[in-house]
Amino acid sequence: MKRTPSRSAWALLSFALTAGLSACGDGAGMNAEHRLVSASDAPVFAQQESALSDTLEQYAAKCDAAIGATVPDFNCELGTVVPTTNHLNGKCDRPNRLNETCDPDSKFQVLLNTADVSIVAHCRKQGNAANYYGDIAVIQTNKKNGATCFYQALGTLYGAAVKAPSKGTGAWSWKTPADTANIRCVRCHDNGALVRSPYLTQVTGANKLPGAGDTSFNRDQPYRFIGADFASWKAYKVEVAGNTCLGCHRMGTSNQLGYDDGVALDLGIRATATSETAKNPHSPSSPIWMMPGTTYYDANNAASAAAIRACALRRNEVPLPNTAACRITQYTDVGAPSAAGSFTAVWEPGSQSEIQVYGWSYADYREKYDQLWPQGWRLYSLQPYVVGTQVLYNAVWRPSTENEIQVYGWSFASFKAKYDELWPLGWRLKLLQPYVVSGQTYYTAVWRPSTEGETQVYGATYASYRATYDALWPQGWRLKLLQPYVVNGQVLYTAVFKPSTEGEMQVYGATYASYRATYDTIYPQGWRLKMLEPYVVNGQVFYTAVFKPSTTSETQVYGWDNASFRSRYDELWPLGWRLKILRAY
Repeated sequence: MKRTPSRSAWALLSFALTAGLSACGDGAGMNAEHRLVSASDAPVFAQQESALSDTLEQYAAKCDAAIGATVPDFNCELGTVVPTTNHLNGKCDRPNRLNETCDPDSKFQVLLNTADVSIVAHCRKQGNAANYYGDIAVIQTNKKNGATCFYQALGTLYGAAVKAPSKGTGAWSWKTPADTANIRCVRCHDNGALVRSPYLTQVTGANKLPGAGDTSFNRDQPYRFIGADFASWKAYKVEVAGNTCLGCHRMGTSNQLGYDDGVALDLGIRATATSETAKNPHSPSSPIWMMPGTTYYDANNAASAAAIRACALRRNEVPLPNTAACRITQYTDVGAPSAAGSFTAVWEPGSQSEIQVYGWSYADYREKYDQLWPQGWRLYSLQPYVVGTQVLYNAVWRPSTENEIQVYGWSFASFKAKYDELWPLGWRLKLLQPYVVSGQTYYTAVWRPSTEGETQVYGATYASYRATYDALWPQGWRLKLLQPYVVNGQVLYTAVFKPSTEGEMQVYGATYASYRATYDTIYPQGWRLKMLEPYVVNGQVFYTAVFKPSTTSETQVYGWDNASFRSRYDELWPLGWRLKILRAY
């Protein structure tokens, strides 16, 4: 059965209601409004990722498993004093490159160094009294698989009895993984886990910096970051053909930086400059950092570092530069598995451009969004979906300069308050996606400028939703958005209606066989998919679909893994097919 513009009839197939399971900031570009808003001044990222953040104990356990060794208790006093030679008037021969200061009585300690694993601790004195330090940091890394973890403490720290991070923040003054991630250590550690500046490579003996003296260190070793709070970190190698700076190691940059951070943008320039902050003039006792074996400034080396920096400044281009003159390549987590989940997609004929991401974390998705916005791309579709307790994002962008506002992972109360605020200002829903993590429902939404009428139902049972639908139909309302989702074993419906008299037909909670039988029956009658929402009940996939009158061609895949789906996408693209619907579960 089908709806016509003048009558209300219902297509209900295999309804499964009883089956058992039902960062915030402002930005602007292209002379259009782009706002990411956050409820109660709380960061959207924190709201979104709260279920994914690790406690310090959880982080340490993940690190130990990935790296193959644990960080022990240690005593900073047993480390080797980092020499501060010829210290006068705030300058010395080899200053601390992180803070660009001379920091007498700082200590460096190798807690473990095997063929596979290095664990090092740096206790920065910063003028504190005996046994106390201002900054204690640990890096734990596996040389074979690249897995790396960072631990950080700041303040007035008693360093003579530092407890292992695995014992938690209650045992000692370690920052939480989220707080450490916010420091963004990868801003400097972007060409590998350990930065080999003259400051630390001067340490000798048992606490000699791993990699010191190895000219190929950080050349092609793997590198990846462990833990939910560090999942957004990416490091890239920057290459310019024939560049002297690449003779021994890669030059790095990252996605966690400002204008002047990291090896390619900053450290390479400092290492070849005529002078450095807090450093004595170049001399045999205080040689220039780069190149190895040189003592004084060399204009050719400085020019090489400048060429690398000029390339690295192009790190936000889409796609990344890929020529001999400038190539930027992500090298962390290369070969990572395909996006998690099963993918259902519908294509229709088209020639418009589009950009997609599949199964990305919020942080990665948001970074991509912010790159694309000023280039004139806007969201065509957006779906947060949940695998375990991890929220992942599928998104498709198309060329546009239209305004939009978004919220991500908000409670219903916060979302509804924002809706009520935006409505009189002339904003209407473009996309609305509730999802469930650990029994709690969250809302992601996108608004566009409009004064069109709309009405909604939120979290309704099928019976309640259906009653609303039947009441609205004869009044000239049709479905604009529809999302079935499951909370504590019950299928609930959130729907948005808009003024229309277009015909539509629906199926709710149908098995694939039942849904497909209906599809194949009504397709030759001139009905095409308007919405398609798969969801899972006790391991079985059910389909809710809305059809509209049309004779446009379409092709679909149902429940494919990401690699197979993407292969099909790449096959269809040059044939003139574009995504109409994309859903994962």
